[in-house]
Amino acid sequence: MFGLNILRQLSGRTLVTTANACAGQRLMSTGRNPPSTGDDSEASGAQSGDVASENRMQFANSLTSMIHNMGSSVVGRAVPVTNGNPASAYGRLNRILTENNVRRELFLRKRYEKPKYKRQRLRRESHARLFKEEVRRKVHLVMNMRNWGM
Repeated sequence: MFGLNILRQLSGRTLVTTANACAGQRLMSTGRNPPSTGDDSEASGAQSGDVASENRMQFANSLTSMIHNMGSSVVGRAVPVTNGNPASAYGRLNRILTENNVRRELFLRKRYEKPKYKRQRLRRESHARLFKEEVRRKVHLVMNMRNWGM
């Protein structure tokens, strides 16, 4: 769960709070070294384990500071209700789900899609995106020409 929240935080779509980061920091810092039997090779292994543990701690601390600086308001998959207004929270949740294409993914995963049809669908969607962008540019050009008095 911690890895998923970090990926969301880094992608900038849904942010995690410091509570999740601290839990992840505790999880990352619990790496245990194997018990040593007194050999020198074992002692050097324990030291390298300490270095790895230290690296994990530095990584967790840097992530925690990044999350502190962002000041997020969304915790994992939850949306806070502000001012006792659940309608706005519901709208915010719907916007997040729409931006992340969650409903569309759920719809597409209801049934198995053969690779051939998946390729066709992706190609079709790509062409539709390109066409939409080209139309948008042409409309923008026409509006600019109208402003220029042409």
